[in-house]
Amino acid sequence: MHMESQDVHSETSISIHFNEMYNSLKKWILVWFLTSIICAFIIDDIISSWINSFPFSESNLTVYSPNRWLTMRWGSVLLVGFIFSLPYASIMIDRFIKPALMQFELLMVRFLIIISTSMICVVIPYLFYFAPSIFVEFSTNTAINNVVENYDISLIYSIVLGLSWAIVISIIGIVSQVISRLIIHDQNLESSPMQWKIHIITLFVLYLVLNENLSSIWFPLSLIVILSSESIIRILPARQIGLIQHGNEILFSDGSIDKVAVVDCRCEDACPKMIQAPKNAYVIRTDSICLNKESQYRLYDILTNINATKMVVTGCDITPIPNHVKTKLSNHSIELIGLSWLNNRGFHPNDDESANTRRKYQLNKVCNANMDNLNQFSIVDDPGWGRYIPRGSISLPQYEKL
Repeated sequence: MHMESQDVHSETSISIHFNEMYNSLKKWILVWFLTSIICAFIIDDIISSWINSFPFSESNLTVYSPNRWLTMRWGSVLLVGFIFSLPYASIMIDRFIKPALMQFELLMVRFLIIISTSMICVVIPYLFYFAPSIFVEFSTNTAINNVVENYDISLIYSIVLGLSWAIVISIIGIVSQVISRLIIHDQNLESSPMQWKIHIITLFVLYLVLNENLSSIWFPLSLIVILSSESIIRILPARQIGLIQHGNEILFSDGSIDKVAVVDCRCEDACPKMIQAPKNAYVIRTDSICLNKESQYRLYDILTNINATKMVVTGCDITPIPNHVKTKLSNHSIELIGLSWLNNRGFHPNDDESANTRRKYQLNKVCNANMDNLNQFSIVDDPGWGRYIPRGSISLPQYEKL
């Protein structure tokens, strides 16, 4: 009965979290839609003012494609509505990701959101403001004598509009990669697929907005987006704790169910890293549980979210874990197990020859030392015969006291 209530609680909390995301997305789309409708009433005046900023006569400015005029009008409406609704979207993103991040990570994400929002809200208006003067200077430098020049103003506007959308999508794609890297541990199995999904979506949307007049810059811009996001990701500090492998329920013959979470605690690099984990177990990797309070709180959140029944710590025998953490886990019916890899020497199960040789040598040494006292028994400690496991390669300790 207790296990069933925990499952219901876990499923309910996850469902509530996704419902919050869905509701936030609906609210932002509604704000974007309403803002775009309001902008639709004034967008014609804005476009006319922008066209009038060109120092050309009406005979030099024409529209060769009426369909392009509709595209630029509604593209401008959506762009202006997006820019005005972006601060609200930033607030929604902050509320959604806040429970999954530590304080330092949350500050980094907020800094990125503020910078990206400010860049979009400032760079795009400046691009439209300086575009006429840049185009006039370009046309003056490339002008041909005694040749009357006519310009398709809708094409010029479409190019500026496409560049604006490309800048917006590129910034959002880079920030999304960074946020994904902060939320998902870099050693999680879902980390690389998520990064590639964001890359593919970003490049596809860029292709849509640059497919007509700006198709030649799609490839170099895509490379810039990928290289920029990967460069920023590489300089980010690694997460102190994170879930890197999802596990499954283990059903026993008596009907009981186990969800085992293995905490691969490095103990500030004092404990060897676990190379291969059980496939059915959840794996949580952390640098230190005992010394980092934020890691302790995050560990508790992860264990309760996955509804774990056992927590296996690799490095210690769970004695150094703070009492308040033990109490919280005990109240949630989570059994604590410590493997004590820091205390016991690893034994290589395949190194039988070396183990037997070492065993014979030590036994002969003790027997030769006791030749004068044959009536006395000597107890030979077994320190775990065999060679040491190199750092980074670990097997379960084989030390047993008889």
